[in-house]
Amino acid sequence: MTIDLQTLKCGECGSSALKRTGLNEYTCDHCGSVTLVEDNVSDRLERVLNQVKNEAGRRLAAEQALRQNWVLRNIGIAVIGVLGLVLVWRIVAALVEPRRPDDRRPVVAAVVDRSIPTDGLKLGEPRQVLVGSGSSAQPKLLVVARNETGKPLSRAGIRATYYDGDSKVDERTETLPIYVLEPGESAPALIDMPNGKNVTRQELQVQKLSAPYNAVQGPRLAFTRVRLVQQGERVRLVGRIDNTRKDAATLGGIDVLATLYDDAGQVIGFGHGYAQASELKPGAQTSVDVSVARFGRATAIAAWDYRIGYNTVDAAGARTPVLNAERVVRTAAGPESFNPDLRLGTEDLLAEDSERFDPKDLELLPLVDGRNNIQQRLFLGELVNRSTDAIVLAPGGVISRFSGSKAHGTTNISGLAYLYPGERFPIFLEPQDMERFTSTRIEWKPMRRAALPGPRKPLEVKVAGTKAELGSVLLNFSQRFTYKSVEVTGSVKNPGNAIIGKVRLWVSLRDRNGQLTGFKLVDNLPAIAPGESVPFQVNVEQNGRDFASVTTLYQTE
Repeated sequence: MTIDLQTLKCGECGSSALKRTGLNEYTCDHCGSVTLVEDNVSDRLERVLNQVKNEAGRRLAAEQALRQNWVLRNIGIAVIGVLGLVLVWRIVAALVEPRRPDDRRPVVAAVVDRSIPTDGLKLGEPRQVLVGSGSSAQPKLLVVARNETGKPLSRAGIRATYYDGDSKVDERTETLPIYVLEPGESAPALIDMPNGKNVTRQELQVQKLSAPYNAVQGPRLAFTRVRLVQQGERVRLVGRIDNTRKDAATLGGIDVLATLYDDAGQVIGFGHGYAQASELKPGAQTSVDVSVARFGRATAIAAWDYRIGYNTVDAAGARTPVLNAERVVRTAAGPESFNPDLRLGTEDLLAEDSERFDPKDLELLPLVDGRNNIQQRLFLGELVNRSTDAIVLAPGGVISRFSGSKAHGTTNISGLAYLYPGERFPIFLEPQDMERFTSTRIEWKPMRRAALPGPRKPLEVKVAGTKAELGSVLLNFSQRFTYKSVEVTGSVKNPGNAIIGKVRLWVSLRDRNGQLTGFKLVDNLPAIAPGESVPFQVNVEQNGRDFASVTTLYQTE
């Protein structure tokens, strides 16, 4: 093989992949041909090959440097272009803005600098109070803050630092329980106290104050119907809110602060809560049920007030707080008192007079003396709806038992969603010192009414058979008692065209005079499809005279 020294290529295949493999010896990597050359030719060929390699490396490095410079130049041009566009946009906006018509200007916040000096929020003398009752009562620090800044405050906060002598033991922070505190308004705050630590003094500091964003003046929002009720130690404020604004605005973020006072004007309790509806459309209504934490229970409630905060909601969902300096509504009276055992629903308390059921149309039939399965004395009663055209919704009351003039326990009437005209709801007066029982008194809860046909879906209940039985029970492994019971079988059919998913059935035994002598609730019936029926079987204890007939009462939900 020969090597072309002009082009440095293999003489056999023309490849330039030459490699020195020995003394004066070169091999082509492509075809494998080997060439022997003279010494001077070999040296000259080696120098030429090295020059070719060095030149190739230099060219590669130059190409890489050129490529990097090109990328950096393009990035710089892009950045300069973006900055130029931003600058041009700002110049155009500045020139166009003054020419925009007044009626198209966007609404902006009235307050640009929202920071407000903290010395304008005046703090009253703090008091240590117990919140809760019994062993669950918690010590709190009560502080009343008054806004004398002349501006509305947003979520004002107070920090309490607690000391034992000169030693700092803890630090707690609490915000006022209302989103906006209007100028001239006062609001209480309960700050947690350290548990298990001795506190000899505390220092209070107002946190950074600011005004709300985008707040606007607007009409006061007040309850269209409101009641402050007390049951034992529990106090609730219930109210109804109607959106009657003439500008057809949607309301949102509705919160309520209720405050209790004694006859000296001192705060003895407060509560904060929200409306059930997150947004209130024009013409709609919602309700509020606020639990009020009370302290100083030995002191009677002489007055109370409430204030309602709210926002307007635009089409995009943005909310704007509404300010009104005269929103506090005060009542110089105590709460309405009810039996602690009554279950008072919000809607029951807020019903209008035309929506109420007259408790005079409810009758508790004469009690029937009986015995339970261990021969303890008990009484059976029945609640009857004597109205001819009204259904009572969620009937309820408390039967107080007396031995002479002394109270001897109570029985709560509950469990029904409604009672139709003429229907009888069975009641047990539980065996509790019944030997001393002499008289009763009933306290009815506020109840609502509904017109016929009412909410109940019709069912067909049939009693297929009865079987009298004897049972026994062993008491304390020493006394055995025998009692009578009746096994009642039957079926419940759905004649309608919709599935009925929740059925409760009361099965009652009656003697030959129609008096109640025993009953039991069946609440495990399955859902019933249209046209289908389900069987039931229940064992009812007989507490009075021998039974002669069986009656049923049902309700659907």
